[in-house]
Amino acid sequence: MVVDIVTRIKPSTLLNLIGYNIAWFGLILIGDNFIPVAIALFVSQLWFFKAAKNEILLILLVALVGIGLDLTLVYFGVFIFPDTEWIPLWLLTLWFVFAGTIRHSLAFLENAKLLQLFVGAIFAPLSYIAGAKLSVVYFVPSLGVTYFLLASVWAPLMLVIFSLSRWLLTLEEKSNVG
Repeated sequence: MVVDIVTRIKPSTLLNLIGYNIAWFGLILIGDNFIPVAIALFVSQLWFFKAAKNEILLILLVALVGIGLDLTLVYFGVFIFPDTEWIPLWLLTLWFVFAGTIRHSLAFLENAKLLQLFVGAIFAPLSYIAGAKLSVVYFVPSLGVTYFLLASVWAPLMLVIFSLSRWLLTLEEKSNVG
């Protein structure tokens, strides 16, 4: 079964996933010095996928929502990032790179609302916890409280992100017809 799933993965999806993970690890471990590499990976992805204005708008909106979310969590004292009062530049970059996965390596979630909720509630908080373990973010509340808060925010956020993606595609289809 695993072999069947792996053979059905498109090479472009795999490239998107690998590019995201390279950017994630580079930005988390190296920080701002990795931003040029992450931007190069992101721009090459846009070029490779021939990203339409619609996808670029989705990426911009998702990144802005995510940046706003992290700024809110800093403002309310949930997160503390070393060496900055707000959020670091590498995290701003990471939001754009993450947003670039929505229609590619995360596209399998597109029509699976329960899976969107699950991924948002489980894996998004784990990403922040990994950052905390690597000392790039500190949680003010306990780990359990922070995990619950992140899961509570991210589960519906994933639904919103994929609803936004569908809505933008619907708008594009309507504009192409009319």
